[in-house]
Amino acid sequence: MTRALVGKDLRGLLREPLLIGLLIAPVAWTLMVRLPLPAVSVMVRERFGLELGDYHALILTGFLVLTAPVVTGGLAGLMALDERDEGTLQALRVSPLPMSVYVRYRAGAALVLTTVITLLTTWGTGLLPAAAVPGTLLVGVLGGSCALLVALLLLGFAGNKVEGVAIIRALGLLLAGVPLVPYFLDPAWQWPFGIVPTYWPSKTFWVVFDGGTWWPYLAIGLAYNALLVWPLYRRVRGHL
Repeated sequence: MTRALVGKDLRGLLREPLLIGLLIAPVAWTLMVRLPLPAVSVMVRERFGLELGDYHALILTGFLVLTAPVVTGGLAGLMALDERDEGTLQALRVSPLPMSVYVRYRAGAALVLTTVITLLTTWGTGLLPAAAVPGTLLVGVLGGSCALLVALLLLGFAGNKVEGVAIIRALGLLLAGVPLVPYFLDPAWQWPFGIVPTYWPSKTFWVVFDGGTWWPYLAIGLAYNALLVWPLYRRVRGHL
């Protein structure tokens, strides 16, 4: 059954340039960080006396760690909206495939895809320390829980794919922009930003990158996102 869903998703991706664009965007962002960064670093050092090397963790977070959940969650949500609009989900209700399997498949796909994209793109920039790879893998898992929230928000509040795209844009500003602010604040002033789900993968990644004790932030983030997922799932269940 899962194989059939994967095949259907691949066929759907080939028909939708928007979905293909979402999927390849992380590759473009990785190249944007890897290729021009040395020249930009020299220019910034000469003109402003700043070392971009001190901000590599922030650069990776802004371009890759925070955008991966928005991209994969948006992709999962838009595909599910398509299936809802086409009546596919109604057909599933009377098919041998239980709706619970469909939901687990969508959630699992978003989780796995976010984890893979986060690890491969950050590593592909050449800026990720080797010692940070295991922790970054778990940052990707935490980001996957944020991707699940994005997908549920789309299904719960978007009436169609056009509204879904508008919600993704708004969420992109919130989820991929606001969590960058705490990087410049003292630790005591960072905690209020924890209300934004993607703060936790950001903070976890910064500590991973610096070689600190990161598991408490990972645990808090997973617990917090789990609390957010449940009411959203209950809302979405009535819309499927």
